[in-house]
Amino acid sequence: MRLSASQLEAFVAVARTRNFTRAAQAVHLTQSALSQRIQALEEMLATSLLIRDRAGARLTEAGEKLLRYCQAQGGLEAELLADLSAPSAPAQGGIVRIG
Repeated sequence: MRLSASQLEAFVAVARTRNFTRAAQAVHLTQSALSQRIQALEEMLATSLLIRDRAGARLTEAGEKLLRYCQAQGGLEAELLADLSAPSAPAQGGIVRIG
């Protein structure tokens, strides 16, 4: 079993906004498509990640764990990209004289 990046993106958007409509707008999906991604993720994990009510959406304990995972994954990705884009050899400097 692998976690889908699109499902995780949808989940994080809802976790951050606590609102399905704003989350759908943030990830450029319809609310229906966003809900389907979240539902598929919950079915795959066999647990509820969000509590939906009139006030919006709240994370369950499993949802909190998944959000921490997503945040850690994002941090690791940012660190890797910074390491890969850094020059591997020290830049050479000095004066070049052409005579």
